[in-house]
Amino acid sequence: MTNSNNKTNQISSLQNEGSALTKAFKSQERAFAKSIKAEGFDYRLGTLIKQIKQIENVTVLSKQLKKKYNISSIDRRRTSEAEWLIDNSQSVADFVKKSKFKGTSINSLQNAMRKASKDATTSAKADKTTTDAKASTQSAKADTTVSKETETTDDKSSEVSHIGQFQVSNKKLTADDIALEMLVQADVHQVPHKELINALIEQIKMLTTEEVA
Repeated sequence: MTNSNNKTNQISSLQNEGSALTKAFKSQERAFAKSIKAEGFDYRLGTLIKQIKQIENVTVLSKQLKKKYNISSIDRRRTSEAEWLIDNSQSVADFVKKSKFKGTSINSLQNAMRKASKDATTSAKADKTTTDAKASTQSAKADTTVSKETETTDDKSSEVSHIGQFQVSNKKLTADDIALEMLVQADVHQVPHKELINALIEQIKMLTTEEVA
């Protein structure tokens, strides 16, 4: 019974500690959310560093300059993160507003922003791949349609191409049929009718000469 009570007391103690830590963490989250906004600690620190660099005309703060402006006790990592915050203030504000980011440090914020950027890039590539695949499919369908239309057109052209040509048929052609066919052929090949008649006369003469011989 005693062991059971001890365990119960331990569990209760751990639960209380967990609740206390969660409360402290929530407090840190709220503090950090204020810190990265205008008038917050990190925002003010980053702004100060940018102003010092501008007035001293330097790109890196030396130990002497940090002492001169009374910020030598603030560790370099914190000053670097604060300066990054100012350099990316608009991107940070947009990201925090859009993602409802909750964290306790600029480092966690940076990691979250990098992950979001990577996910966005991956998503964009996936969308592009899908779009390209759809475009390829549509192109293939279009090519198939054009191919079928071309085949149909070729078939029709093939049928039309027989018009105006001598065709083998069981029907016996008359002299008028043959004469008409010859005129059609002459028009197709842009041969003047007079030239056709002269050529026909010459052919008849040659045949007549051969028959006499």
